[in-house]
Amino acid sequence: MRTKWKVLIAIAAVVVIVAVAVVLINLRPTEQASQPEPTTGTGMVAGKLGFPVSKISIGEGGTTTAADGKTPMGYNGTCDSAAQAAANYTPVLHDVNTKTWEAQKATMKALASDEAWIKDAVLLGDTYTTAAASGNFKSFDGGWLDRVDVKAGGLYRLVSCEAENRALVQVVYGGLRGGEAEPGGYFGTDSLELVWDGDWKISDVLVRIDDTELAAKFPDQGPAGGLVGASTGEMPTLDNGLVSRYFENLSKEGWVEYANATR
Repeated sequence: MRTKWKVLIAIAAVVVIVAVAVVLINLRPTEQASQPEPTTGTGMVAGKLGFPVSKISIGEGGTTTAADGKTPMGYNGTCDSAAQAAANYTPVLHDVNTKTWEAQKATMKALASDEAWIKDAVLLGDTYTTAAASGNFKSFDGGWLDRVDVKAGGLYRLVSCEAENRALVQVVYGGLRGGEAEPGGYFGTDSLELVWDGDWKISDVLVRIDDTELAAKFPDQGPAGGLVGASTGEMPTLDNGLVSRYFENLSKEGWVEYANATR
């Protein structure tokens, strides 16, 4: 029992380290990034949550798939495709399944222009899988320890973008995390820097608490947090109540819904 508590405390410490990384964004002066020009004739209208709804969809934009057989790759270099790539890459950064975790880390390398960020990005997943192997972290639905659904969050913010060059994109996703009798739902935001290398590649992801240089490139950390009440064991979906809660001290400026967000 004492060993289990030590493992759970270690996991909590890693989660806190990751969480503090996004909090620090608001503590740093932001740089004025060049804003992408809106696409002419997008005709975006407000959705159920009050955000404009884009015509681009999660799961689209790629012309091929990564070695995992499911992650879209092969984009055309436009800023819209950068927003698609960011959404499609997000599950690779967060999904943790005991059966596929090692192969997933290989997929991360295929998406990276610079592998320096991978060491930090896999820290939480490595901690979960180690704890699960020793019986100190409960999985769900066939080996899942952490599973995200970008459609459940369904928001993105194109902070800056130059086609076929570089883009800063933030993506809001929903998640379901094990460890307890019933997996608990939560929401998070990924802040990614993409560069063009014949395809959109990840050059950096905001994970480390001391990565102030990358943090300063984003307006704020984006919405994130757990859910109030008992765990339902089901993937949560962003709604008006959660938007009010998560955006209480954050700006909604620049946030857009993907066309196929779950609402």
